[in-house]
Amino acid sequence: MRPSFLFNPSKSSAFYLTLFLALSVLGLTAFEAVNGHYSIVGSVASFLGLFVAFHSWKAADDASRNTDEALRQMQALAHETRQLVQSSNAVEEQIKNAVVTISDATRELHKGFEPIMQEVAKFLAEAEGSEYLAIMTDSAAIGTFYARHHHPALNQREMRALTDRIHDLLLERARDTREFYLATLAADETPDALPPTRDQHGRLHHFVEGVWQQFHPEAPVAEEHWREHQQQHCATLRQIQETFTTLSEHPEQRAAGVEPHQQLPVLPFQLLLRFNAEAKEPFRALVIFLGQYNLDRVAETRAMQSTDPELVRTFISMFESLTSLDDHPGYQQLRRQFPL
Repeated sequence: MRPSFLFNPSKSSAFYLTLFLALSVLGLTAFEAVNGHYSIVGSVASFLGLFVAFHSWKAADDASRNTDEALRQMQALAHETRQLVQSSNAVEEQIKNAVVTISDATRELHKGFEPIMQEVAKFLAEAEGSEYLAIMTDSAAIGTFYARHHHPALNQREMRALTDRIHDLLLERARDTREFYLATLAADETPDALPPTRDQHGRLHHFVEGVWQQFHPEAPVAEEHWREHQQQHCATLRQIQETFTTLSEHPEQRAAGVEPHQQLPVLPFQLLLRFNAEAKEPFRALVIFLGQYNLDRVAETRAMQSTDPELVRTFISMFESLTSLDDHPGYQQLRRQFPL
């Protein structure tokens, strides 16, 4: 409720000042009428007293208004802070729910480890000579840990041939694509003299441990199995780097100073992304719904493919954000030079 004019000092100050002056003049002119008992000094003192009281009232009213405004701003800030906390907590839950929802809706497209690895090999083969190829996965040794330790056991001869085929295609694409990016979880080396810990092994070890626990919940992953996979991962990265630096099919990316290998802080799911303007379907994505949000579904891994340009562009934006490529000046230069 707004205060009335008479009780709002910011609006009625001129009115009260005029009233005080009028009363003083009236007192002075009525001096003779009251037989000299009205004191001029008293009139002035009364006026000054009333004037000081009015200004005190106005100052108190202004202070009260300022206090109310500060409290309102503090309450608004507290409300915004609560909203930010709730929003940040909801983002991860939304990603997790989206992964489950999309994979549930498309579970019949590709299902099972071996069929999906066959689709990976096919995707890499069809990406020959592409303008842009981006891969987001746990390890550079794609599929090797699953094939080796899957339970129930898979046909090791067939799986070895399939993962070797994927490995060879990966090196070929690192040679013949204009832009090639492989993003993986970090697998830090540790001194042999120290007993390794989960934190020392890096993010890839956390993921491998999660996969292992789904197949063998009775015991943690053995050090020998982890070391074997880590060596395969690092060896593949060295081969990709050597292919990238010694061959000349991608001079633009090399000139921009953007490395082919990027490290992931998080792996919501695994992605293969391709852009080729000369292809019948320029944009293509293979999404494998296996990441940190659904490790409990390792035994029934699912995947989907999409050629929808807007959806693939969305996945490319996610890839750029997770790898921080969108902050890299060289990568920004490539996107200006070669828009997707």
